[in-house]
Amino acid sequence: MAAIAETERLRLREFRPDDLDDLARMFGDADQMRFYPGLRTRPEASAWINRNLALYRARGYGFWCVELTTDGGGFAGYCGIRPLDLHGTDETEIGWHIKKTFWNHGLASEAAGAVRELASTRFGLTRLVALVYPEHSASRRVAEKIGMRAAGSTVLEGDPYVIYVT
Repeated sequence: MAAIAETERLRLREFRPDDLDDLARMFGDADQMRFYPGLRTRPEASAWINRNLALYRARGYGFWCVELTTDGGGFAGYCGIRPLDLHGTDETEIGWHIKKTFWNHGLASEAAGAVRELASTRFGLTRLVALVYPEHSASRRVAEKIGMRAAGSTVLEGDPYVIYVT
């Protein structure tokens, strides 16, 4: 499958059904899901992939699989953009989630920077938002590294978030 974007160490590509095992392991890991509302089951991971496949067809974008191009390759997480209804306002959300074995190696910033550039150049999106748990300092640093700034806060489904914008 052709790459959506490539960086020095990463390739972003569309998810495929055969990515389910890797994604389900990530979604079922308590450390990985610490800053998410909860663990997700294998059927929920499958539905998540299918939602992104539908987004690719409808919009040309969604959350993409992040693969390493170095050190033997392999699944490293996901990063991408998707439509978001934020309290009645249509926004485009940028999000990232890197496998814990690769935390603190700069991969989230590398992937998110590539996605931000792609959102602008390929999809003409000048505004992106990221919703980050206030205590998730690593994710807040990623948002700041790719040029986003905190622009308020919100509560969605009972969870607090800092809203970052481009």
